[in-house]
This record gives sequence, structure tokens and C-alpha cells, in this order.
Amino acid sequence: MVVSMAMIAAARAAEFPASPYAWVITRDRDHELHGTSESEVGTTGPRQADEQMVERARTEGRRFRLLDEGDIDEGAIADGKDVDEAERGVVYEGLIWTQDEPGCDANFGPLYDFGTPNYGCVEIQYRVGDRWVSL
Repeated sequence: MVVSMAMIAAARAAEFPASPYAWVITRDRDHELHGTSESEVGTTGPRQADEQMVERARTEGRRFRLLDEGDIDEGAIADGKDVDEAERGVVYEGLIWTQDEPGCDANFGPLYDFGTPNYGCVEIQYRVGDRWVSL
């Protein structure tokens, strides 16, 4: 059976009432490095999130970042740009608010809702103290 991104999005939307969450993109490293596309800074989601939830993400949110398999950096290196090792693979950064405690399925929301379909991101990390931790 072939599973499309639309099917994944529909399945996630069906789960939404049980564990609402909202996220906002605060950094678009692809735009910073390449400038070839419009910046995604300020993009919010998922579609079901209301403005109050998005505002909670902006003011109370936990930091996350979305990573690809390193393609973003290979392109920058090919263009002669320096790449910070600590940021290798990072495509987007943002803030998330979840109704449930950290560690719930909603924590994968930004990856499934935005990072994977928009850029092919494969990993999400959260800031814990002074380090990034992968889910």
C-alpha cells in the first residue's frame, strides 16, 4: 500500500482533537544559506490550530529544530560557504506548544506537518538544557 503525505496529514488531523498543539517557524536556514525561496519564518501550523494556540506557541513554546540528511549543507559547501558543524543538517527552527506533556506524539507534529513535506526533513530535535536531543 502506498501512503501519501495527504493520507498522513488526514490521519494526523483525525488525531488532533485528542492532543491539540501549535507550532511556529522562527528560523529558515535554507533561506539564510541559499536565498532562493521565500522565507518560511512566521509559518504556523497545523491548519487546525487556532490563533490562541499559535500565540501560546510563540510565548510559551519549547524550541525545536528540523533536520534533513545533510543536503542543505552540501549545497552550501558547493557554493563555497562555511558551514557551522553544530548546525549541520538544520533546515528550520521553531517553537511548539502542546496541550499534553513533552514526549507525546504531538511533538512530531512540526516534522510531519511541515518539515517532511516542505523540505524532506527526517528528524526533529528539542532543546533540553544546553543541548539538542532527537526524538
